[in-house]
Amino acid sequence: MLRLNRLFPLLLLAMVTTICVPRTSAQALAPTRLPVWDSTNQVLFFGYGAGPPDRSVRGYVDARQRGADIDISKEFPGLQEVVVDGLTAGPDDTTMIATILEYEGRHVRRAILTYSSLGRLLRTWDPAPQSAEAIAYSKDDDAVFVLGDRDIPDDPNAPNYPLVVEYSREGQVLKTMVPANTLQDRRDSFWQGGEIGQPVLRITRDRIYFYAPTNREVVACDRNGVVLAYRSISDIVEKISTSDGNHLVQIHQVDFSDDGNIVLELLLSDNRSYALEVFRINIETGEAVSVHKAFNGTGLFFIGVKDGQYLYIEQNRSLYVQSDESLEPIPLTSAENRDGLH
Repeated sequence: MLRLNRLFPLLLLAMVTTICVPRTSAQALAPTRLPVWDSTNQVLFFGYGAGPPDRSVRGYVDARQRGADIDISKEFPGLQEVVVDGLTAGPDDTTMIATILEYEGRHVRRAILTYSSLGRLLRTWDPAPQSAEAIAYSKDDDAVFVLGDRDIPDDPNAPNYPLVVEYSREGQVLKTMVPANTLQDRRDSFWQGGEIGQPVLRITRDRIYFYAPTNREVVACDRNGVVLAYRSISDIVEKISTSDGNHLVQIHQVDFSDDGNIVLELLLSDNRSYALEVFRINIETGEAVSVHKAFNGTGLFFIGVKDGQYLYIEQNRSLYVQSDESLEPIPLTSAENRDGLH
């Protein structure tokens, strides 16, 4: 089933653009559509969300383009719309894309597509009966992790099913993890929208983290799917959103830090002006710490956590990073030069 609220991320970008004050450019990116951060592999992709089939998917490692542009419509003639639910960086500069392909007559096909570094389609496979709301390739396992629910009857006696499935690169099931009754709503835990955000999946060497937006639920588990921490952060988000007389307009980007804290950017308003504020929330204690705040736009908005630092993008074209010790983000190139990186 196609989600009907895919418009929210696009509305946010339009809003942020109108309230931004441009600053000196750091790097020149060339976006093709909405950005999404592959936190597991530290790659920034453009091409997320729903749109016409003739748009390109493009990836970046820092400010360097990763491989060729990907044109999904070239391999699938007759497409009316493409929904990109997830992007992840595979080995040898391959790219894996979780898609919903819509043809005339609203004929819909779900598929995981793998493209070479030259933008050529290598393989396609269907994760059914699971939906692919987010995906992440783990080089430690040479496997693809898929997060999603299943279309089951609205019945309290409906069978349980795994929320996380580990696949080989060819689409063979290797492991199933995290039962659906871990979450509050077994039928549709990954509905996304303006005030709840989008599904997120991050895989580390020994942990799996994910965010289920319907009820703003955060889960941390080990690599066998044993749940180590769970929390709905709805009460925390409501509290921090209204603490200064504001109200929540939108949850923008969501990611996980290296130690499993959830980091998210909130678009807030007091009906006269706007603020973008980034918070880090400890999912075990519920403690929330403000990381960065900007009133009426600075040109920056949060993308994800990169190498232990907070990554921002300006006007979809320049990257900035901020450490826990820093009050303000700095251009990524400056941080690399400071740390002796190349």
